Amino acid sequence: MHSLNWDDLQAFLALARTGQLGRAGLAMGVDGTTIGRRLRRLETRLGARLFEQTRTGCRWRSKMPQK
Repeated sequence: MHSLNWDDLQAFLALARTGQLGRAGLAMGVDGTTIGRRLRRLETRLGARLFEQTRTGCRWRSKMPQK
C-alpha cells in the first residue's frame, strides 16, 4: 500500500464530521471539490469506498466490503 497523505486524512475527518463536501471544505479552508478529490484519492489508496452520496450530502458507509 502506498503511504497515506495527511491532507487526505484531514479531508476524510472533516467530511465525517460535517457530512457535506462544501461544509468540509469550509472547515478546512478549501473548496468542496478539493475535499472530493482528496477523498477519491484516499479511497483509491485504501481500495474501498468510505462514503455514500445522498441527496443531502455524504454518509459514512456502515459496512465495508471484505477482501
